[in-house]
Amino acid sequence: MPNRRAGDKIFVGSPDGLSGKNSRESPDLASLRPVTIEYVFRLDDGQQFNFQVDTERSYQARFDKVEHPFWTKLDFQKCTLCPLSSEQFRHCPAALDAKKITETFRAMLSYVEVTLEVRTPERTYSKRCDAQTGLRALFGLVMATSGCPILSRLKGLARTHLPFSTMEETIFRTVGAYLIQQFLVHKNGGEPDWELKGLNLLYEQLQEVNRCFKGRIDAASVQDANMNALGSLVYLAMGVSFSLEAQLQEIQHLAISPAHLEK
Repeated sequence: MPNRRAGDKIFVGSPDGLSGKNSRESPDLASLRPVTIEYVFRLDDGQQFNFQVDTERSYQARFDKVEHPFWTKLDFQKCTLCPLSSEQFRHCPAALDAKKITETFRAMLSYVEVTLEVRTPERTYSKRCDAQTGLRALFGLVMATSGCPILSRLKGLARTHLPFSTMEETIFRTVGAYLIQQFLVHKNGGEPDWELKGLNLLYEQLQEVNRCFKGRIDAASVQDANMNALGSLVYLAMGVSFSLEAQLQEIQHLAISPAHLEK
């Protein structure tokens, strides 16, 4: 594991992790409020790792043109659902963004205790946990804000990031975000998906993408912290897609009842 001075920052989205300049080439991205989330891992031996994630960063094609580790190549353990062409992309966009995280923790055991601090513009979260728990949250954030056309569908949740979320919290936030979109579809004259069929399908796809992505991380790691973090994301997506309706029944006590409208 590389040694870094306490306070050194690793910028997600930069191949060397040293540059904080994440261009926002798209006018749509440029108009969004900047949201930078920082993950600070403090190890008991005094090492500290700071990862900064710009949730509105854009895909940087120039990074794809230079050499990166074999496991980041698009055709290595390529996701069965991947719509990207190796003629246009040499590397997996999500793998490039996860590169510095993977390299930093490639030799760490999953049960190593860390003190993790997650800083968002609105608040700071702190938790004493094992390495794989912290990495699961960080990988999930980075992958959802990457250039992957499937994983990036969760970008809206990343903008309101909730680290260490329970399954109950994940279902509540995910279904709520999806229903907002369906309400707007309805208001604009479209056909809304009130039965959440599209959401179920999305999580089936996420399960497969996470499974394939885990193959990349496994190949890049010599110990299991990274591997188990990705394994947890696979099981999370599986849990949502297999029993969404049942889990909604379990959290119905969190629903908001409407006021009685006058006829």
